[in-house]
Amino acid sequence: MKGLFCAAILAVCFCSCNQKTGRPHRTEKEIVARQDSLKGDLLKTDLAFSQLSEEKGRNAAFIEYADSSATMLREFSMPTTGKDAIAKLLNQYPDTGAKITWLPISSDVARSGELGYTYGTYTIESKNMDHFGGTYCTVWKRSKAHGWKFLLSTGNEGLSAASDSDLSGL
Repeated sequence: MKGLFCAAILAVCFCSCNQKTGRPHRTEKEIVARQDSLKGDLLKTDLAFSQLSEEKGRNAAFIEYADSSATMLREFSMPTTGKDAIAKLLNQYPDTGAKITWLPISSDVARSGELGYTYGTYTIESKNMDHFGGTYCTVWKRSKAHGWKFLLSTGNEGLSAASDSDLSGL
């Protein structure tokens, strides 16, 4: 009886060690192709984010694309963390007097495909002021249920219309 019990334990251990994980092994070429595809998807997402900002306003766009745990970094301010806190902050500043759009320059995606970033230039067109712009960086998180949502958004002022078009140094 003791021998039968030991044989059953060994059989269970052997079977549990040989279970398939459900994830086939990918070749390096397949991984690179997947990452390139995800980079393209991320750039398209960032462009769609900008287009929504142009069409419906900055506030609507940032609230739509924020992850529930997103953080915004702003000049002279503590970080604002959480989608609800970001919505509350943005809604204190109506965006009817200005239009903000941006153009990503580049993106990259982690090997896992779960995190990525974009960076580029932005332009603000205001009814009361000249156009001005700057640079931005956005860190993104991808989920199967919600696609790409931003985790961190930050930017720096300082580009004029002339310097915005001169990206030859990149």
